[in-house]
Amino acid sequence: MRRLGETQARRYFLSGERFHAQRALALGLVHEVTAPERLDEAVQRLVASLAKGGPQAVSAAKQLVFRISGHSAQTQAEQDRETARLIAALRVSDEGQEGMHAFLEKRKPDWIS
Repeated sequence: MRRLGETQARRYFLSGERFHAQRALALGLVHEVTAPERLDEAVQRLVASLAKGGPQAVSAAKQLVFRISGHSAQTQAEQDRETARLIAALRVSDEGQEGMHAFLEKRKPDWIS
């Protein structure tokens, strides 16, 4: 939600639209887009950069980002748990099961004519 903003979240949550990596980049959902054959190189570059920071400094930087954004690791964990509970409940519902079966069977779910 923080990255997308309410307007974009509403659009994509409700529509379920799929979008390409460049759109995810424009929305701020990813930091970088790379060609599949260059993925390992991009990961190694980022890991090498992260490894240069001292562990205590990296931890403090993460805490600082939470604090200045008015958020905390605890509230993020609570939001993650609530999101996971909701997704799990929806997935096991009759509608969720029909949607999953339709997806796997490459057909429209029964609520679409």
